[in-house]
Amino acid sequence: MNRLLQTLSQMLSLLVVCLMLCAAAAWTGHLLGHEIGAEAKAGAPASPTQAATVPADVLAALSLQGASVEQHDSAVWTVRHADGTPGGEIVTSAPFAKHVEGFAGPTPVFIHLTPEGKVAAIAVGENAESPDFLARAVQGTLPHWRGLTPAEGAALQVDAVSGATYSSASLITHVRQALAAYAATRTTTLQAPAIGWLHTGLVALVLALGVAARLLLKRHRAVRLLVWALNVGVTGFWCGQFLSLSMLRGWAAYGVDPLLALPAVLMLLVSVCMPLFRQKQHYCTWICPYGSAQSLLAALPTPKVQVSARIARIMGQVRQGVLMLLLFTLWMGTGAWLLDYEPFTAFTPSVAAPAVLVLAGTFALASLFVPHLWCRSLCPLGALLQLAEHDTPGLYDALRKPHAGRQPSGQAPASHKP
Repeated sequence: MNRLLQTLSQMLSLLVVCLMLCAAAAWTGHLLGHEIGAEAKAGAPASPTQAATVPADVLAALSLQGASVEQHDSAVWTVRHADGTPGGEIVTSAPFAKHVEGFAGPTPVFIHLTPEGKVAAIAVGENAESPDFLARAVQGTLPHWRGLTPAEGAALQVDAVSGATYSSASLITHVRQALAAYAATRTTTLQAPAIGWLHTGLVALVLALGVAARLLLKRHRAVRLLVWALNVGVTGFWCGQFLSLSMLRGWAAYGVDPLLALPAVLMLLVSVCMPLFRQKQHYCTWICPYGSAQSLLAALPTPKVQVSARIARIMGQVRQGVLMLLLFTLWMGTGAWLLDYEPFTAFTPSVAAPAVLVLAGTFALASLFVPHLWCRSLCPLGALLQLAEHDTPGLYDALRKPHAGRQPSGQAPASHKP
């Protein structure tokens, strides 16, 4: 009974954390893929999945500064240049790919078709993607459609960009869906994980090995080192998979395609389920590629700084404070830019910002002397997962209280010696 009550208490903590993420996502005007707020109630476009007109910055990106547009239907605008000459049409993917998402939500596109009916340029509309990932995805995918007809573009197969897989896969599907609808043809969305089945299988295998090592072989140092190395090499650098507060916030705002993001979904499920079996902090110590990298570096025979229990407690309090401050800025709608500096994107160095690479490298090297400095004192994701696996304060005791002191049937209470 006690174990059941403790599990219920932990599940309530997980629910509280989910509500905190939903609150952080609400300022975007979306919650779990649905529009919220006054704009949604009024029927006005409030998100990147709708557009009443073509934004000025999109026109500029399409090299149509000064042009006028007249809406033809919910997805098509007629373009007229400043001198009055016809400029073709603009098609948006928003109505046709509402549930196709990148790393942090939808990535709608606007496609300029020339009067001759060929793709002249493609621009990305409002989105919540990391600028570095999106820039790499745009450069590696959108130029492939230039000069094609809508029918040709709908049939074109373009590979996702390594290092920006989620963003590029979403862009590819948005473009194809929009062109297919315009050409009165049909196409399908992705029917496989964004990183492919092979890489997804490798991530799942590493996850399974981590669970087995935690439950059965955690006392074997060689096994721990092997799991950490696989987390870094396979899950991190090879497959580019990790959890982040940015990703979880994006899922809370725009929902998640469980097939497209299957590796990350599996990582999250294992992370929240293991604590229910008394295996706490499983993600930080047995899944996270950055945490595993710090563990490997800490295992090297370098002089270590001894951290007292008091300092360790203060480091944990600082980490919780960082999380609360970050969530507060997200609730206020001002702190989204901070999420771009989580060090996890350093596992895709080709698209990571220089500041992220410096930050990740600094704390990784610091682990040679102060093990897990980032994890113990700053990581907001680790703090959030730790909140999710704690017993809810007071709840467990409140549920347990009616059973406390109850004596087995037929037995007298134990006597107390003076």
